[in-house]
Amino acid sequence: MSNELMLEGIAPKPAPEKYTERDMLDLLLDRYMARRPGTYADRWVRAEHVRARLDGYASGPQRIADFIAADKYASTLALHGHEVKVSRSDWLTELRDPTKAEAFKRYMHHWWLVVPRRDIVKPDELPEGWGLMVKSGKGLRAAVKAPRLNPEPLPVELTITLMSAAAKTAHREPLHHDAPNAFVGSWSPTCMWCGRPSPCSAHQPRAHALTLGVV
Repeated sequence: MSNELMLEGIAPKPAPEKYTERDMLDLLLDRYMARRPGTYADRWVRAEHVRARLDGYASGPQRIADFIAADKYASTLALHGHEVKVSRSDWLTELRDPTKAEAFKRYMHHWWLVVPRRDIVKPDELPEGWGLMVKSGKGLRAAVKAPRLNPEPLPVELTITLMSAAAKTAHREPLHHDAPNAFVGSWSPTCMWCGRPSPCSAHQPRAHALTLGVV
C-alpha cells in the first residue's frame, strides 16, 4: 500500500482471485452430477477435453470442446457443450476465431461459456445461441440461460471421441471426490464404481483414509 493511500485511509482495490481451467472443470463436474442415493443411477454423463477433427480430413485442425455433459433424462435428452475461459484475454482470443466453438456447437442442444468472473465477458459480447455460467460461491450459476438449439446429427468420429473422453473423465473422478455408496441386494454399502465393500481404497480414498485415522 502506498504512503498516500495509507494517509488517506483508502485501501487499494484487491486483485481478482485467479482460477485455472482445472478449477472450472471441477465445478462443472460437480454441477453435472445428480446421482440417486444408494444406486448406480446418475442423470449425467461427463466428458472433459473432447478432441476431434470435424472437417472430414485427417490432416485438418483438431478441435477441443472443454466439457460436454449428456443429459440422460428421457424428458430432457440433450448434449450440453461448454467453453471455459478464465481471463479476459482468453475470451477475446475466442471471439477472434468463432469457427473454433462452432465446430462443436453445431452438434449440441445447449452451448455455454463458463467463466470465474462476470467481467470477463461484456453483456454485448455473448454470441447468439450461447448461455453463460459464472462462478458463484462454491458452484456455478446460469447468468444467461442457454437456449435449446436444433443440432445436426452427431458424426461417428465425434461419437467415438466423446465416448473415449467420458471414459477417461470417469476414470479420473476419484481424484476429485469419492465415489458414492450403493446398496445392491442388501443394506451393506458398497462402492458404486467397483462393488467392493465401502469405503473402497481405490475409488473412495478420502473416506477410506478416515477409517485408518489418516487426516
